[in-house]
Amino acid sequence: MERYSEVVGLPVICATDGNKLGVIKDVVFCPKEKKVIAFLVERKGYDIAKKVVFMKDVLSLGKDALVINDRNAIKDLRKVQDSPEFKEKGEILGLRIYTRSGKDIGVVKDVLFDFTHGKIDGIEVSDGLIQDLLEGRNILPLIGKVEFGKENILVDGESVEEMVETGGGLKNIFGGKIRFQERGDYSEK
Repeated sequence: MERYSEVVGLPVICATDGNKLGVIKDVVFCPKEKKVIAFLVERKGYDIAKKVVFMKDVLSLGKDALVINDRNAIKDLRKVQDSPEFKEKGEILGLRIYTRSGKDIGVVKDVLFDFTHGKIDGIEVSDGLIQDLLEGRNILPLIGKVEFGKENILVDGESVEEMVETGGGLKNIFGGKIRFQERGDYSEK
């Protein structure tokens, strides 16, 4: 499973000649279908036009690079942005998440996706800076009915029940031995 935050910045390598063709600048998602559409590629040099590689043209996505078959897989974004693939594109990072019962879960800080199927599997949720520091962030799997809007995501209670802790946070690092006092400093229990 890949994370948006770990994919951005990876080099794009051509399999036919081994050359680096640029770096991943962004990932284009289709929230409605919960899938990855393409990768925006930033190239160095005189070519300042935005470029894109569609998911179908990617051979592999590893920990260290995205590999495409040949240079022709990189398209000029202006020429393809009106294609059917881009009609349903949308932002996911920064959206606020609510349950159907109206509970505020937090804000999307990262997106987890399965490269082999091109599907979005989950989102990393932030409850706020203090909560992130103390408890760490949670992973919300996109199961059940999930509705993506322009500003919010609406999820079923079953997704919230399956939310997984990432294991981060000061409480987990220090084994629950930290408590915060009135003045704001900390001490051991």
